[in-house]
Amino acid sequence: MEIIPKSNPQSFSVSPRFRGQVLNRVYRVWLFRRLAPVLGAEVIITALVLYGIGRVVFVQRVAENALAVFFREPGAIFQFLLGAFVNAPILTRLLAVVFLAGIALVGRGITQGVLRLILVRENYFSRIGK
Repeated sequence: MEIIPKSNPQSFSVSPRFRGQVLNRVYRVWLFRRLAPVLGAEVIITALVLYGIGRVVFVQRVAENALAVFFREPGAIFQFLLGAFVNAPILTRLLAVVFLAGIALVGRGITQGVLRLILVRENYFSRIGK
């Protein structure tokens, strides 16, 4: 039985420049293959939902009323929005919920992409192993 020596991880060193290049490529691949299609689909779906809301609700009038309530009594804006939501037709309520979920998903995707970009630019992952 032959004993195979384990490789010493410290004997194999990678230059920080090479590691940075690899991380930049990994980030680009992740960005264009994973994030961009999902984010694009989320933006398209959110735009379609916004278009649907615009066809069902007279958004300008709701915005004017909301601003009037907000400037008259800022604390009453939540009551106004809740009342507007509760008194809206079921289709409008459904579109509003889908719109908020879409905005949350788009925000999450953008935040995730920016955070990974910052981590790659700062070469954060090379410092973790040390």
